[in-house]
Amino acid sequence: MTTPYNVKIAPTAYQQLKTFPSKQQKFIIRLAEALSINPRPEGTTKIEGMTGLYSETVHHIQLIYKIEDQEVLILLIKAD
Repeated sequence: MTTPYNVKIAPTAYQQLKTFPSKQQKFIIRLAEALSINPRPEGTTKIEGMTGLYSETVHHIQLIYKIEDQEVLILLIKAD
């Protein structure tokens, strides 16, 4: 069994999260929770030139995050 990843939200990303309506905030939190189980789901893009940096877009919400050891740090949350 795989050890779950610890997901953290950077202060800037947290401020961005608070600008979304409540329903979208809940959706984003569910996305973050899913990353704790599988931080590289199908459709995730590795950002070239940056070690451990990934992008995932789901329902017009883009997450930029970094994977290090057993930790996922969400750096940016934006709407496309």
